[in-house]
Amino acid sequence: MVPLPLPEPYGPDPAERSAPNPFARFLGRSDAVRHVRVFGARAASVDAPVLLTGESGTGKGLLARAIHEASSRGRRAIVAINCAGIPDTLFESAFFGHVRGAFTGAQQSHRGLFEQAHGGTLFLDEIGELPIALQAKLLTALEDGEVRRLGSERTVRVDARVIAATSVDLDRAVREGSFRRDLYHRLLVLSLRLPALRERSNDLELLAQHFLDPFTTRYGRPNRGFTSAALARLHAYAWPGNVRELAHAIEAAVLACDAGPICVRHLPASITAPAPATLAPEPLALTREERGRYSFYGSPAEERRRIEEALRRFRGNKTRAAEALGMARNTLRLKIRALGLNGENRAE
Repeated sequence: MVPLPLPEPYGPDPAERSAPNPFARFLGRSDAVRHVRVFGARAASVDAPVLLTGESGTGKGLLARAIHEASSRGRRAIVAINCAGIPDTLFESAFFGHVRGAFTGAQQSHRGLFEQAHGGTLFLDEIGELPIALQAKLLTALEDGEVRRLGSERTVRVDARVIAATSVDLDRAVREGSFRRDLYHRLLVLSLRLPALRERSNDLELLAQHFLDPFTTRYGRPNRGFTSAALARLHAYAWPGNVRELAHAIEAAVLACDAGPICVRHLPASITAPAPATLAPEPLALTREERGRYSFYGSPAEERRRIEEALRRFRGNKTRAAEALGMARNTLRLKIRALGLNGENRAE
């Protein structure tokens, strides 16, 4: 069965529904969201590199696409790649392409990402996870504006605007030597940190209702809103997975509620648990290798509890669980193995 798509993490403000403006997709009346819209419009008006930072689930990918659509390149392609998921051995082929016979299995020529994005935008998601050995090759392509396919002696001129995004603290990564300073400054022409959901709590009720409407329609449930107690619990939670986690929480609540408004008992256990959640869980400032071994939530016991709950909520689907937890799926798999949890062979 093909899964139905989630509603967009943001949607148009009711006052802006008729505006032919891709930035109207960002739902909210807070100053933080208004600043995102203003930045997006400014970034779309010029053809310069953009760096988007912020926690997982804050809408970096959505903003990147909105900037592309509103820019002069909007009629051309936006090509997206998650840098955390590229094996080192496939980097050059993926980004620069290859010619037939360049390596075993290369039965036909392949255009790399830069060529595919020619005239449009190349969106480099989670660029902070790119190994430093590969960062120099990426920088060279950005500086020279040309690429050479593997196995070819000819260079190809490329014209692709780069928008990069990361949840990694690049300032710290540069200081620690895990991210190249020259690449960082090459990307740091226009930069914005997207706000976490806990920084715009006055938008939470509007977002919750935005997700409630399509989910009740999809699953044939009555739409009678939320009780005041349920809303209070939503406001008290820290939302480490941000807007993406909120969407999944509302979906789970809709499925748990057969009639009447959404109550506290319908919310996922990770939200209603008595464990303190009013303070935001801060990711530890670790290297890429350390992040695979240490707790994202500050304590191994708390991390284990959250991972177990996420796996139960999504019936072992590690992709959905990782999104709700605010971590990459490969990171979740490593943590499942390290914690000895029974979920390694469950659905992806």
